[in-house]
Amino acid sequence: MNTSTLGTTVLLSGAVFLSEAQLRDPRHKEKLIRHLTGPLYFTPKCRKHFHRLYHNSRDCTTPQYYKRCARLLTRLAGSPHCTER
Repeated sequence: MNTSTLGTTVLLSGAVFLSEAQLRDPRHKEKLIRHLTGPLYFTPKCRKHFHRLYHNSRDCTTPQYYKRCARLLTRLAGSPHCTER
């Protein structure tokens, strides 16, 4: 059962809160993660790992876990496999 109040969606069975700004801005995730991590560079070797993490993991697809996603992406960018050119 969903309840909507002043642009905020609340699922009574779970803890999902989406503000009106998040619903209007499809790049919210990208902007927030870039703000938390700064610019990250992934070599062509690591792009596959980045894509899997960014698009398929719970940490990077659920707004409550975006901070964890930012930490994982930073660690991936700094890993030895991704830093060798």
